[in-house]
Amino acid sequence: MHALTESVWEVITWKSKTPYDAASDQYTRIFMPKLFIISSLVMGFSYFNDKLNCMVSSRLNGLKEFVQETCWIQGFYIYHEMHTKLNESSYYGIPEYSGYDGITKAGQLCSMIDRAGGMNKACTEMTKRFFLHYQWLPFFVCSMAILYFFPYLVFKAGNSDMISLVEIVASGSMKDMDKVVNNYFNYKINSKVKMRLIVWFNFFVKILYISINFTGFFLTDYAMDSLFIEYGMNWLEWNDVPNHIAHDIVKRGTPKPGDHFLPSVGMCEIHEQLKDKRGIYIDKHKVICEISQNIRYQYIFIILWFFFAVGVLISFLGLFHFLYLTGKSMFIVYNPSCYDEELYEKVSEQLTLREVEYLEKIRVMDMTMYGEVIRELYRYKPGLQTIKRFNESATSDSVSLMPSAPNTARSARTPRTTLYDSRDAGTPRIMAGV
Repeated sequence: MHALTESVWEVITWKSKTPYDAASDQYTRIFMPKLFIISSLVMGFSYFNDKLNCMVSSRLNGLKEFVQETCWIQGFYIYHEMHTKLNESSYYGIPEYSGYDGITKAGQLCSMIDRAGGMNKACTEMTKRFFLHYQWLPFFVCSMAILYFFPYLVFKAGNSDMISLVEIVASGSMKDMDKVVNNYFNYKINSKVKMRLIVWFNFFVKILYISINFTGFFLTDYAMDSLFIEYGMNWLEWNDVPNHIAHDIVKRGTPKPGDHFLPSVGMCEIHEQLKDKRGIYIDKHKVICEISQNIRYQYIFIILWFFFAVGVLISFLGLFHFLYLTGKSMFIVYNPSCYDEELYEKVSEQLTLREVEYLEKIRVMDMTMYGEVIRELYRYKPGLQTIKRFNESATSDSVSLMPSAPNTARSARTPRTTLYDSRDAGTPRIMAGV
């Protein structure tokens, strides 16, 4: 049991790990699956520990346990038409007189069987709404964790370059700077076409995150008889009602959102059969049962509703942030004259969009390493040498890119070969150490 508890704790704890994706994506692929797992565990606790309580007649008193187990298996129901007849209800969806199972054209409750035992033609049978959600909901909620983690698997499949770069930066090895520049910023190895495709791929990943958040919302709504989406809005409206009215079914005139979403009291039909020497007697009993699991489910699902809504909002913000960064980088590349004084933008205008993402990830993770990479790019990309602020041999008014990093002359370094010009479609050049 201790080992099982530790395994569950390892799943739900938020481990500190270097992320490869954006913060908006981490909400969907980290927070939401953990929320689903925790919710499923709480619901599972109710599943195995909470007991049903049914009101049975003295005739069935000796069979109370059988009645409760049978009702748990076959499910409960309420009457749909009782939604607007709260003053005539004993519990939500249940008439005061359990013999009423129909309604007249005038809207009056009636019984389908008249006193003579025949069919009451003036009475139309009410619609039964069955619910057995308490049986399978813990498994459904747990399975949602897989759905919300799926976009991250797609992301990792198409971003192996960024993942490997993050691993290098996370190791903190400054001696790998030459490898980073020569491999990630080399169009012979990492072609421009491939990098463009990855940028488009990540755009569709953002769309996938939005789709998954909407899918989770509507899939849950479908599973809950199309009542989940309106559940949150009804709860907000009900929460604004004064307390002395909100909990008074007569004054309020409308059911509690939780009762309408997942009733905690329902009816169940039990067939009794007796056989003796005189013959076989068959009777049908209606019993009213309290389903305590549904009370806890109501609270869990209102929490899930708000996090579903936040997830949709965050996924849209993630898409807008991605489009903003991409649009800004494209503007810098095609309008370099607008950024004559900004150092970062002057670097960006010499790079592709994917290379800009590489630099941004390095800058966020390690500023010192970021400065070293820029210096290596200055040596390897001739287009950057036209920027005076990068020139280490410039006058004293030149600005050092990274004051905390070494800023010594590189004349002592050995010459590098097979380097290229980013502006010249990858044409190899031979450059001496600058």
